[in-house]
Amino acid sequence: MKGKIIDTINGLLAFRRRTSLILLLVMSLASAGIIVVNIYSVKILSGARAYVNGESEYSKGQKDASAYLINYITFHNKSDYFAFKNSISIPKGDHAARIGLMSPPVDHKAVSQGFLAGKNHPADINNMIWLFETFKNVSMFEKAIQIWTEGDEMINDLDQIGTAAHAEIIRGGMSGDEKKAMIAAINNNSAALTIKEETFSETLGNISRQINTYVFAANVFITLIIVFCSLTSAAIMIRTLSNSKKKIIEQNEKLQLINAGLDKFVFNVTHDLRSPLASIMGLINLMDDETDLEQIKEYTLMIKDSLERQDRFINEMLAFIKSKHTGVSKTECSLNNIVDNVIAQNSYHNGGKRVHFYKELELTQIQTDALKLQVILNNLVSNSIKYSDVKKPEQWVKVKSYRSDKEMVIEVEDNGLGIRPKDQDRIFDKFYMSGDNKKSSGIGLYLVKDAVTQLDGKIEVRSEPGVCSKFRVTIPFS
Repeated sequence: MKGKIIDTINGLLAFRRRTSLILLLVMSLASAGIIVVNIYSVKILSGARAYVNGESEYSKGQKDASAYLINYITFHNKSDYFAFKNSISIPKGDHAARIGLMSPPVDHKAVSQGFLAGKNHPADINNMIWLFETFKNVSMFEKAIQIWTEGDEMINDLDQIGTAAHAEIIRGGMSGDEKKAMIAAINNNSAALTIKEETFSETLGNISRQINTYVFAANVFITLIIVFCSLTSAAIMIRTLSNSKKKIIEQNEKLQLINAGLDKFVFNVTHDLRSPLASIMGLINLMDDETDLEQIKEYTLMIKDSLERQDRFINEMLAFIKSKHTGVSKTECSLNNIVDNVIAQNSYHNGGKRVHFYKELELTQIQTDALKLQVILNNLVSNSIKYSDVKKPEQWVKVKSYRSDKEMVIEVEDNGLGIRPKDQDRIFDKFYMSGDNKKSSGIGLYLVKDAVTQLDGKIEVRSEPGVCSKFRVTIPFS
């Protein structure tokens, strides 16, 4: 029982360790998931923000370039043309970066130089490159790239208008109609570019809002997983602890009963061991003062008889303890061999007269626990021999076996002294002995009943004092 309690506690501790490890693993993975999601979401949003900031520089450069070009066409001031070229270099730098990103293998150095020319902050460039390479095939980002490409084409048109205007002015100037046409083209280009720039910013804004939604949903989902796993693990732990507590309480109650029985058992055994020792000591004391050799011999025989009975008692106790701890192990065994072993272990003489032995075995091969069956037969047969009636002309013991429905039946019958009716209901009680019984330790038939019970069987006794006794054991087939 103590071993079962220890096993239960060890199992509980092992379960708690496994549950704790699982919970820790889930928490770690979920936390790592949240960290990864948020790191990449921040990186995406930082890249999107950098593109929005870059678009504002792009738009400012385009608008300044348009204004300087109109002034140059109107007043032919070279400083306005140089300012135009300087301003338009900003969107053209972004254009160079886009071309570099779309032309594998990507030259990161050339792309970085393009973004720097577009007045993007140096700290944002790595995120801008990563965002473009990672999401260039995602539909919404593809749309933003397409708008960017169309804007670059308009920037190229504006640059061509400026180059053509500069060439005309160097050749001698332009007519009023030509100036009006060029300024109208510049204004139309600027208006169209403004729409493209606004659409580009709006697209990036939508991307950022969607990313925020996805990140929020992912965080909620992972948090729910953590909460669910934590609650589930806690519920399992609480239920397991509750069940284990109940089992431990039940086992403690059983252990208390066993301890109480063990106390009684030890008391009885101690009493049965001390009584013959006290008797032997008394006989020895008598022998010290005795001079008659015949009387000394009688005392010696009495001591021998007492020691033999004590030896039988000790052997029966050992058999009892062994049968309690071996459990039940059913195998195919030979009943004939078991009976022969029992015969070999027992004396066939009582009071100088031979006890005859008979076997009537219809069942010889059976599926059962051979050790426990031998304990049953050994005690029954030894009792039949021990209590044979020496006054009868023939003393005999008979062992029979046969099938009855779904049970095997083994009978041990003798023509011995028999059992009084008032004792027949109590002979299987531990340490019970009839009033005139000087040969028994009171445990042999208790061992028989215990072994039969472990085999899920039953035992019955029919006896008539002075005539016969029959013990009938029924054991179900496996």
